[in-house]
Amino acid sequence: MGYTPFGPMPTDPEWSDLKIMLALSRAGSVAGAGRALGVDQSTVSRRLTALEESVGARLILRGGREFSLTAEGRAMCTAAEAVEAAIAEASRAVRVAKLDVSGTVRVSCPPAFVPHIFSAMATVRDKYPALIGEVGGAYGTVDLAKGEADIAIRAFRPTEPDLVARKLSDCGWGVYASRAYAAQNGLPKTTNDLPQHALVVFAPAMHSVAGLRWMDDHRENATRLTRVDNIEIAAEVIGGNGGIGVLPHFVAAKHASLVKALPETIWSNVIYAVVHESARDTARVRVASDAFAAYFAANVTLFA
Repeated sequence: MGYTPFGPMPTDPEWSDLKIMLALSRAGSVAGAGRALGVDQSTVSRRLTALEESVGARLILRGGREFSLTAEGRAMCTAAEAVEAAIAEASRAVRVAKLDVSGTVRVSCPPAFVPHIFSAMATVRDKYPALIGEVGGAYGTVDLAKGEADIAIRAFRPTEPDLVARKLSDCGWGVYASRAYAAQNGLPKTTNDLPQHALVVFAPAMHSVAGLRWMDDHRENATRLTRVDNIEIAAEVIGGNGGIGVLPHFVAAKHASLVKALPETIWSNVIYAVVHESARDTARVRVASDAFAAYFAANVTLFA
């Protein structure tokens, strides 16, 4: 069966089809093309016929064992060479990305972690000067599959099967007040005393994290409330004598004016570095992830 000019509408060839044209052009014969591709001559002939029918044009003119390319065949070979070059360049770029510690690593994390992520990145700056850290502080969850970030620092383990989580540290939370507030108003002896105090609580939109809704769960009929939508703002309000509130221990540690209003850790979660499985072996991502793990391990008492 050969090419018929009044067959179905032409379709775009696949890369495997274009390989046939490259092999025929370079080998100069069907037998040579078969040897280059590791298939027999009949397979080459069958795939060539299928390609001609799919594009709706005769690509070679046969003359015994020899053949010549038609104008359409030469155009197809030129296109195939361009595709081959593009694939080779893409493969080279992927190999470089896998091996070279260079370029930009984009990290997404809750705002409270931003200075710590910068500190961790600074530890690798001298060793890998071509590695650039780009850190975005946000409470929202970025889509790693869409490339919105290379690494996400999260306070929960992801459930998506294509995401890989690496534990960085436990993170403890406590109830805090300023020294000035404690001097003026005293401190609660138990959670039952909290409704008698001025309290700092978090906006309902943040209540998916148990630590951020803890005060709302224990405030009962308290009337003196200040509601905020940011942990750093909460720390400033509490430190400015605005009331009693919940903070991660590592956030409270930055404020010398704060004391524990209740002695116990009221909640604890795990901090993870999360990457998409397609990026886990990329050198720049791996080096950054290792730096984060080392930093959190060195500061475990601060966070836990």
